[in-house]
Amino acid sequence: MKRVFLRSDGAELEILYPPYCRVCGNPIPDCFAGTFPYCAACKDRPDRDDPPVRVRAFGKYLFEEEFPDDVLSHEIRRLKTDETLVPRLLECLFYAIDHQYPDFRDLDVVVPVMRGTGSESYNPPALLAEGVASRYGMRYLDALYKSKVYRPMHSIPDHLEKEREIAGNIGCRYRFNGESVLLIDDTCITGATKRECAAVLRAHGAGEIWSLVLGRMVNRKHLQIPGSYNG
Repeated sequence: MKRVFLRSDGAELEILYPPYCRVCGNPIPDCFAGTFPYCAACKDRPDRDDPPVRVRAFGKYLFEEEFPDDVLSHEIRRLKTDETLVPRLLECLFYAIDHQYPDFRDLDVVVPVMRGTGSESYNPPALLAEGVASRYGMRYLDALYKSKVYRPMHSIPDHLEKEREIAGNIGCRYRFNGESVLLIDDTCITGATKRECAAVLRAHGAGEIWSLVLGRMVNRKHLQIPGSYNG
């Protein structure tokens, strides 16, 4: 049965709820929820028990060609150029923090993923992060920046290639003193960007890091049950 959030504009949006991967937040089969809470993509990662960042999402982000009528996914795509969507999508993040992940209110600092390669004056993750910080009385820091322009992550099909592309190309303009961080972005596709951001933040003194996104890409690979899926 689907669980939905009824937004103030009347939109019924499906929320993401357990069981999901302990690391990346992707849905996993019910049978593994208690004994082996990892998706197929994360189960063999050497840092799975102490990852640099754990990702959680309000809902699912779905391919347009497969789910053209999914409201949340459509709005996330439009958000890249349409600032008027920020208030209604902030409602989704507020719901996520109030009902899905209430412990996030205890984190110290809200940090947006660095701006993309488009307009320098419009950065959707920053607007979302500012809204979250304001609502919950948290400190906001625009800490991350691109030290080198790299290809958009959605244009790179292989997740290992994504990690190689982004490695070393993110900088941080602040020195932390062990503060816990809530990293805000619109989507999580493979988690490569979140992991690199977290590595940079930790190298600059940040403590525990969680990431909250509007939509988690539900990859069929993550839902497969390989023969070795036994821990």
